[in-house]
Amino acid sequence: MNRICLNVLIGIPASGKTTYCAQIEKAASDQLSVVHVCYDTYVPIDTQYDQFRDEAGSYKRHRQQLLSSVEAIILSILGSDRQTLERLLQDWIREFKQPLKLPNTLLNSKDYLFLIDDNMYYRSMRMEWLQVARRRSLGFFETFFNVPLELALRRNQSRERSVPEETIRRMWMRLEKPCGEMYGWEKKSISIEGTLDDLSEVLSMVSHSFEKPEKMIDAPSSSTPMEQSVIHQIDLLLRKAISERMAKAKSSMSKSDLRAFAAVLQERKLDLLQRLRNGGEVIAEDRVQFVADAFL
Repeated sequence: MNRICLNVLIGIPASGKTTYCAQIEKAASDQLSVVHVCYDTYVPIDTQYDQFRDEAGSYKRHRQQLLSSVEAIILSILGSDRQTLERLLQDWIREFKQPLKLPNTLLNSKDYLFLIDDNMYYRSMRMEWLQVARRRSLGFFETFFNVPLELALRRNQSRERSVPEETIRRMWMRLEKPCGEMYGWEKKSISIEGTLDDLSEVLSMVSHSFEKPEKMIDAPSSSTPMEQSVIHQIDLLLRKAISERMAKAKSSMSKSDLRAFAAVLQERKLDLLQRLRNGGEVIAEDRVQFVADAFL
């Protein structure tokens, strides 16, 4: 039976996602087909912001249509239904104006790796793809490109099609890093800092994800709210973590950007504390410091 794995990429523009995809595509074989789904090609919000902004709801609608279209294509591959697949690919061109490039070995391979190439700076964006994996019993893992803002900005300047610096800064401020300690489904994540020289960790994760596909799960029941003393400890640690992140960002951000960044971190902190008070999240006491550092 055909097996499919979704590799969801997370990172601001110029963080290394395109290079990563090229490396993975070179590692394809007769047994492993790689399908590169690049949002910038089909929903080019970074370079055509005005067009999407002027049409209410257009950006979100285009993203949702892309996800639904990929899911339908995946279903046709799982069923080895070439006729439906060819129809869906024609529908794709009409919707997104560009063809989805598929390897010649498609429907002849056993395993398929879909590279979901986008910034995915909100956790909710990644959760949408996790739900696809759960519905269709697919493999799933994340690759996080953990590069400093200054490095991404320098790389962006040398790009043929650069992204507005303001867009990169805005995404960097809002990026929610994978945190497996808080969200169990994000434990299957790889973090890349700088350049990826060895694909062995990635290919090992691909293999593991094929062997352990996602499954639908029942909605978790609310946990007992954490002790107030522990929540107070977390609050103090989060405040310290915010101060440290602000200090690091001070040299590379304007005063207005710093204020906006501080507001984003503060909102994230308050949301986490409220979920802990309500019993929506639980953190083991021996992992409090780690979560405080990783969550922000």
